[in-house]
Formats: sequence, C-alpha cells, structure tokens
Amino acid sequence: MYGNRLLVSASAALVSLVQVVLADHHLIYGAPVPSQDDVPLRRNINDLQAAGGPQWDLYIQALRAMQDMDSSDDLSYFMTAGIHGMPYREWDNAGARQGSQWLGYCPHGEALFLPWHRPYVLLFEQQLVRHATEIAQRYPDSVRNEYVAAAATLRAPYWDWAADSQVPPASVPSTIEVNVASGDGIQSSSIPNPLQTFRMPQAALNGQYGTFDPYRRSQTVRCPGPYYSYPYSANRNLGNRNLRGNVYAAFVYAQDFNQFAMTANNGVGIEQIHNWVHYDASCGQQFWQPDLSGFDPLFMLHHANVDRLWTYWQYMKPDKAIFTNSYYGQSRWASPQGTVITTDSPLQPFYGTQTRMHTTRSVANINGMGYSYERLTYWNTSSADLKGAATALINEKYGSRGFAKRARTSSQLAANGGSTMQYFARFEIDRTQVERPSTVAIYIDGTKAGDVAVMPQPAEGTMKGGFTIDSFVHAAFDKTADSNGTVASIAHLVRVEITKPDGTRIPISSIPSLKLSLEEVPFTPPKSIEELPIVGKPNVHQLTAEEQ
Repeated sequence: MYGNRLLVSASAALVSLVQVVLADHHLIYGAPVPSQDDVPLRRNINDLQAAGGPQWDLYIQALRAMQDMDSSDDLSYFMTAGIHGMPYREWDNAGARQGSQWLGYCPHGEALFLPWHRPYVLLFEQQLVRHATEIAQRYPDSVRNEYVAAAATLRAPYWDWAADSQVPPASVPSTIEVNVASGDGIQSSSIPNPLQTFRMPQAALNGQYGTFDPYRRSQTVRCPGPYYSYPYSANRNLGNRNLRGNVYAAFVYAQDFNQFAMTANNGVGIEQIHNWVHYDASCGQQFWQPDLSGFDPLFMLHHANVDRLWTYWQYMKPDKAIFTNSYYGQSRWASPQGTVITTDSPLQPFYGTQTRMHTTRSVANINGMGYSYERLTYWNTSSADLKGAATALINEKYGSRGFAKRARTSSQLAANGGSTMQYFARFEIDRTQVERPSTVAIYIDGTKAGDVAVMPQPAEGTMKGGFTIDSFVHAAFDKTADSNGTVASIAHLVRVEITKPDGTRIPISSIPSLKLSLEEVPFTPPKSIEELPIVGKPNVHQLTAEEQ
C-alpha cells in the first residue's frame, strides 16, 4: 500500500515538474522594495486607519479597484479569492484536477497550512501594491510624489485579533471616506467600503466558473439578523475566548513546528486559533466556510496576521521554523489523496519562477519577499538580536495579560519551587466519526470553558486540540471543598458536548475515538523580556468515559 501511494506521489510530482505551459505564469515574489530604503513593514489595520493620509487612501482605493476588476481575470479579487476553495478550477495553468474530495487549493489540517498561505498573501500584496501605484500616478503634481512614495511602502495590513479581540472598526461601515485625486488637488469622497463586503459576480452565481455557493448569496455577510448583528455579535464571540493567552501558550508550549502550527498535533496550535477567528468574526457565515472564506475581505487581514505570528516563531526558534517530516497529504485540486508531502512539495498553484512552483523551503524565510513586521529588521540585525526582539514583542503583546494566572504572592512562588501553574483542556477525535462541521465544547462546573470547531476539511485524520482553562479551574478549586489543587480533583465537574451548527447534540457514545484530558503544567516566569517562561513536566489526567 505504501508503495502504491509513493507511486501516486511520484507521478503527481513528475507531472508538476515537467508540465509545459505556453502561457507565462504569474510569478509571486513580493512587492518591490524602494532602493536604499528599509524593507516596508506590514502594519496593523487599525494603526493604518488611525494614521490616515495617503497610504490609507491608496489602500482602500486599491482594494476597491481589485474588487471591481473583471471577474474572469486571474488577478481579479474574485479569482484570487477563489484559489482557496470555490469555484473549483485550475488557476494560472498550474495543472489539471487530480483531487477526489476537497477540491480547493488550500491544505487544511496539515503541515503545509502555514507555508501555503505565505505565497497566497504575497500574491494579494503584489496586486494591492500594483493597483496603489497606478492610482498614485493619477494624483496632481502638488501631492503626487507623496502618494507615489506611500504606494511604494504600502504592504498588506494585518488584523491582530489577539491584541484586543475585536473586529477592525474599518470593516463595519458600508461606505468609507478617502481623499481622492480631484483636479489640481484632492477631495474627500465617500466610496463603497471594500472591507465591509464583497459582492459576488453574477457570472459566478450563475455557475459560469464552476461549482459555487449553493445558497447563491449575492455578497459576503457576517453575523446576519435577526439573531446576530455585526460587529456586536462578532466582538462578543471573540471576547469570550482567551485569544491572547492561547496565542502566547502556542509560543511557550509548542515543542516543534507541527505543535505550533497544526490541528493534528497535541497542543494549542495556531491553525486551531485561526479556526476560532473564522467562525467568531462571521457567526458561521462565508468567512468560516473553507469553500468561500477567501471572498470575505477579512480573510487577507486575518492571514497576514497568521503569517506574522509564524514569522515571529521562525525568528524565535529558527531550528523549528518549518516541518521536517514527510506525510500523506489530503485531497486538493491538483493533488490526489495520499500524496507524500515533503518540504520540497509544490505549493500549488503558486509559481516562484516560470518553471517551478514555490515550496515550503522557498518560502521558509521572508528575507527577499519585500515585507517584514515590527522589530524584524533582518537586513541589518544579527540572528541573536532578532531572536531577542521577536521574543520581547511576543512577551509584551501577549504574555503580560494573557498568560497564566500568576501565583498571588512571593510565598506561593517559593512554595512551588519558584514556579506556578497553567491549566489546559486537551482532546482528540477521529474526523471520520463525527459530522462536520461540528463543535466540541468543554464545560467545567456547568460553565462553558471553551470549544474547538471540527471543520469540514480535512475529511480524514485525527484532530487534536486544546486551550487554556485557568480561570475556570481556579473557580472550580474555590467551589470544591475536597479539592486538593489538582485537576484530577475537579474532573467530576467536567462535561463534553458535541453539537452540529443548528445546535443538535451528537451523542458522545457515537464517537469512540474521543479522548479528553485535563493538564496542569508548572512554569517558571522568564527572567528577562527576551526570554520565554521555562516549562516543567505536565501532569495529565485522562478523563474516563464516565467522567465525560
């Protein structure tokens, strides 16, 4: 069987490498860096809006221009967004269909997840800057140089949902004010807000491009009435999660790339946290649906932030920057189920040269891609200093308020040998045994402590997940007279509930693969801002079927 799979893999790889395509490919290499300048930084969308000025004007107009392009153009907003999922079709002559299940290009629930999205966001960024550069040239002589310079340093902004757990205010209004070129000067103009929604082309709704939204929704929506409202419901959803703490936990506890990145490895992974945001920000609408999520204007803001977190991880732990194992991949448009995936596998459909697609290796370092993030001045800073700068930023932004509930007194720290404790709920489930999408929720003493979504894709494999439950454990300790301060002493207060999107419960007894455990992990706070906490040996309590 392994030999057959290797044969499939080898055949697919051979087709990918030797295919001859007459048309030129759209090469993905990043936006050009102005000569003799520092590499431009991707900025927080809220900071970009607050600063206003030419760069904000150009960002909004460029995004609007992308959305207004002919939908049949490969580089239109529609076709670029459609690479992720629907309409299932070949993009950029990258190869005929070979998949049999999921037919989008995006790899979910596997090690390619982070590497694949890097050139995807880079493709978007290249087009964004191209449009902004063209628009800047339309401004009159009195301000043109200012706008041209702003276009040259514009990069795709990110949405740091872990910092304040709210959707970007710029994504709310239906219209937005920008300064546009007008005669010999500029004037304020109200234009349809490209961050609020994307209107689907009629050709797509009519099926001209292939399989599309079965509900024929004319535009992307978030948290629709009468039960929800945007942004209130989205902000409530996001605020109910400890995004800050779970992001920090991913940096602190992950032992390798796979634990940091994936839903298939034990740990609080970035992909799992990313899944939460997809659901919470839209209340389960297109942004949460893998087939259609790429069309929501929040998508690139979201994935620029996911790429940002991965980049900091890479500078903090350069020896664990990418995955190193090989594995059997899931079905995608140009990749059959069971293809052997390595760091040299093509990140379909993204070409780095006219003859070769990007691979995990080719996108493993952002150096040379035309962008960077706050404090990561890799062009003039040593590796050691970059590691310290990245660690300090993660500590400052996510560690101080979002990590564990610290011991309240120095005597408590001394009693614990200088360490304190953090608590996690962890679970695993065979995806084939549960209806997807669904939600696995954990309750402690009747209060919901958190949940994890089992996404529609991938369709197979073991899903593992976890999240911090500090405040719920401490509350249970306080309420339990016979508690001895261990998670085992409150296990009887834990309940698992699995539900479908309509609220229907799925019997736990129908999922024999479900495993749930409570974990307490001692850690010693860092001695400096450029260090992470030192993690001790975890104590794990596996819940029995009766306890679940």
